[in-house]
Amino acid sequence: MNEAFRCLAIETATSQGSVAVCDGAEQMQRTFSDKQGSSRLIYHQIASLLAEAGLGAGDLDCIAFGCGPGSFTGVRVATSVAQALAYAQDLPVCRVSSLAAIAAGAAPAAGGRPVASCLDARMGEAYMGIYKTGMPGLPTLLQADQLVDPADFLLLQSEGNFIAAGPGWDAWPDMLERNRSLIDEVLPDTWPSATSVLAIAGNQYRAGEYVQAMDALPNYVRENVTQ
Repeated sequence: MNEAFRCLAIETATSQGSVAVCDGAEQMQRTFSDKQGSSRLIYHQIASLLAEAGLGAGDLDCIAFGCGPGSFTGVRVATSVAQALAYAQDLPVCRVSSLAAIAAGAAPAAGGRPVASCLDARMGEAYMGIYKTGMPGLPTLLQADQLVDPADFLLLQSEGNFIAAGPGWDAWPDMLERNRSLIDEVLPDTWPSATSVLAIAGNQYRAGEYVQAMDALPNYVRENVTQ
């Protein structure tokens, strides 16, 4: 194991995709739109990023990816790229919830308050995950990532006031207004990012919470993933 944690992260669960690499405390990230998010172009972004960081794939400790939920196509691409890279280099894989990545991005503003991470799931539904954000880079799951009906979803008052993070809150303004009394701040521009995936993956890796490539599976949440 390298003294400095070295990891490559892929996050393509939304229209704002990204790849990132860390070498100890140093991080670099590349972002791109979903129109640029084909596997071929992501491999090109990764190769360019590693070259800029002065690293080869064999220098990495692990591969991390946003395993969803989110866009079926985007989650599938991230999964396949992560698996292929991990197989090629015999590296472990850290599976990171894309909703947890949103919570990690919102953590500085949350100040320890719980974060309700939300993405639009289309077809009249939303993906929702509730996270505690007391430790930087390590959101703790309070309520499992789930598919919810925005027409009747209610935050639980027992968790205290929330930070509402993620573009899903903008997609469902009626849901936001219904829960407004329990929301201190809205951060609709907090997207899941590869740097947030890196932050969570670092903690997972040190705790031994990783899997082999064959077990690096997506978490679509929606049962009918073709929708």
